Amino acid sequence: MLYRPATRPSLLRTVWDELQPYPGRLDLSVRMAVLCVLVVVVAMANKVPEAALSCYLIFFASKDNSGSGIIIGLGLILAASVGIMLGVLFLMISAGSPFMRLAFIAAFTFGGMYFSQATRLGPMAGTVGFVFAFVMTLYDIIPIAEILTRALTWMWVVVFFPMFFLVLINVVAPRSPARLLREILADRFNAAADLVAGVEGAEERAQTLLGEGNEKASTYQRMARLLSLATKTDNARSGSLIDLSYRMLALSLVRTQEGMEPQPELAVRLHGYAGAVSDKRLVERPVAALGARDELAELVDETGTALSPAYIPTAVEKEPGEPLLAPDAFRNPRYTQFALKTLLAVMICYIAYTALDWFEIHTAMITCFYVALGTTGETMHKLTLRIVGCLIGAAMGVGAIIFLMPHMTDIGHLVLLIGAGSFIAAWISNGSERISYMGWQAALAFFLCTLGGFGPVFDIGVATNRIIGIIFGNIVVSVIFSTIWPVSIGGNVRKALAGAIDVLASALRGKPLTTHRASAFYTSAREAGRGSELLEFESERVRKSEITSDEADILLSEIKALSAPVLVLASESQSLRGVPRYVKAATVRFESAVAQWLDNRASDIKNGHWADRARPWDGSVKNVEVAFARAQRQAADQGRRLPAAVRKEMAARLRLYRQMDARIAQMAANVRVA
Repeated sequence: MLYRPATRPSLLRTVWDELQPYPGRLDLSVRMAVLCVLVVVVAMANKVPEAALSCYLIFFASKDNSGSGIIIGLGLILAASVGIMLGVLFLMISAGSPFMRLAFIAAFTFGGMYFSQATRLGPMAGTVGFVFAFVMTLYDIIPIAEILTRALTWMWVVVFFPMFFLVLINVVAPRSPARLLREILADRFNAAADLVAGVEGAEERAQTLLGEGNEKASTYQRMARLLSLATKTDNARSGSLIDLSYRMLALSLVRTQEGMEPQPELAVRLHGYAGAVSDKRLVERPVAALGARDELAELVDETGTALSPAYIPTAVEKEPGEPLLAPDAFRNPRYTQFALKTLLAVMICYIAYTALDWFEIHTAMITCFYVALGTTGETMHKLTLRIVGCLIGAAMGVGAIIFLMPHMTDIGHLVLLIGAGSFIAAWISNGSERISYMGWQAALAFFLCTLGGFGPVFDIGVATNRIIGIIFGNIVVSVIFSTIWPVSIGGNVRKALAGAIDVLASALRGKPLTTHRASAFYTSAREAGRGSELLEFESERVRKSEITSDEADILLSEIKALSAPVLVLASESQSLRGVPRYVKAATVRFESAVAQWLDNRASDIKNGHWADRARPWDGSVKNVEVAFARAQRQAADQGRRLPAAVRKEMAARLRLYRQMDARIAQMAANVRVA
C-alpha cells in the first residue's frame, strides 16, 4: 500500500492517553466532586432518601459550560415535576391490573427507544421511556398506592436539590461559555500558526481540532448570547471568527501537507491573533495586509478586520439544521427492530428479577436502556464501559466499607470519602467518549456502596446485587443484539467514508471550500476513524461480509492523502487567467474525470462494494501536461514568454494534478476484484 495507516496503539496506551490531563479537566472534576459533597451533606442532614441517585444526577447533568448546565438543571427539575405527576396518573390507572402495567411498560419502552433512533432527541427520548417504564415497576415492591405516591413525591426532592446546587454553582462560579469559545478560537489560531511555522507535531493537533467541527464552538456562542455575556456586535464577531478560524486551520493543514514553505511572519501574526482573542481585546492597529494574494493571506487579513474596532457584522453561513424526525422515521425497519430488541431485553430482565423476587438486581433492566445503541459495535463498547466502570466503583466502595467505614465517626469523614471517590470517577467521566461512560458507572457503583443509608454502611450485599444485575443485563443485551437483526457499525463507517469522498468530488466541481464543507470532510473522517475502532467490538458473525477495521483504516488513509491536493486546488482563488482556452479545457476535463471517479468510488463504498468492484482510473494527467507544454511552445514561437504569474500557477497546478493522478491510480489499484 502506498498510504498505510499508522499502527493503532495498544489498549493500555489508549486508556493511559485518555486519562491524561487537559486544560479544564481538573476544574470540571473538582466542581463535580464539590457538588457531590454538598448533596451528601444536605441529604444526610435532612434524611433525604436515595442520596446515591442524587449524586449520580450530578454526573448525568454536569456540562462543560454554565449555560448548558443551567438549562439542563432547570430542565430536569421541570421534567421531574411533569414526569412524577404523569407517573402517578398512570399508576392510578393501572394499579389494579398487572396486565395493564405490563402493557404500559412495553409501550413506554418501545416508544422511547424507537424515537431515540428516529428523531434528533436521541438518548433523551430513551431516558423518558425508561423513567415511565421503571415507575410502572415500582408497584411490584410498594403495592400500597398511598405509600407509593409519597415515595414518588420524595423522588421530586431527590432530583430537585442536586439540580438546585448545579444551577447555583453555575451562577456563582460559572464556566463562562464566552471564555470557552475564546479558548477554542485561540487554539485554532495557535495551531494554524504552528502549521505555517513548520512546527513538528502540528498536523496531528490540527487534525484533532478540525475533527471536532464547529458544533461545540457554536453551542458556546449560543450560550453566551443566551446569558447576555456578549453584545450583539461581539456575538456577530464571534460567529465570523468561528468561520474564519476553521477555514484558516483547514487551509493551513492542507498547504502544510503539500509542502508549503514555512512563513514565520505569518505565524507571528496568527499567534498575535490568538493572544488578542484570549485577552478579549481588539487589534487597535490593524497589521498591514500581507503582500501575497492567495486564499490563506486573504483569510488572515479578514481575521485582522474582524478583530479590529472597525468590524461591521456580516451574515455568516450557517450549517443547515436537522429536522426533528429522520426522513425515513416511519419507513426504516431498523428503528422498529431496534425498539423490539430493547423491549425483549427489558422484558426478560424485568420478568426474571420479578419472578425471583430479587428487586435488588433491577440494574439489569436499567442496563438494557442505557447500553442499547443503534449498532452492535456501539452497544458492545458501552456494555464494556458499563461493566468495567461498575467494577471500578464497586472496588472503591467495598474497599471503603472494609478499610475506612469502621474508623469513620462523623459526617466530615464521609465528606472526605465521597469527595475523593467522586473526584476519581469525575476525572474518568470528563474524558472522551471512549471512556466517559465508564466514569459514570464507577460513580454510580461507588455511591450505591457507600450511601446506602444515613450512617456508616457495612453491608457489601448492595454492591454485589448491583454488579450481578449489571452483568445479567449485559449478557441479555449482548446475546439479543448479536443474534437478532444484528446491525454492524460498518455501515456507518462506509457512510462516513463516502461522505468525505463526496466533499472532495464537490470541491473539484468548483464549489468553494466553505466552512460547512471543510467541517463535513473532517468530521466525516473523524467519524469513520471512530467507527473503525468500534468495529473491533463486533464478532465475525455480526460483521459477516461488512468492512473490516483494517480496510476502513486503509481507505481513510487514502482519502486523507488525496484530500490535501484536492482541497488546496479548491482554495485557489485564481483560475488560470491569461492561458489559451484549450489549456483551461484540459484542466476542466481532468478535474471532472477525478470528480466522476470519486463519485463512483463513494457510491461503491456506500453500497457495500468497497473491495469487490474495480474502478479503473483512465483520466491521466498527460493531456494537461501536453496542453501546458503546447501553450509554452506557442508563446515561444511568437517570440514571447507566458507571464511569470501564469507560469507559476501552471506549474503549481500541474504538481497538484500529478499528485492527484498518482494517488487515485494507487486507490484504483488497491481495489481487488472478487
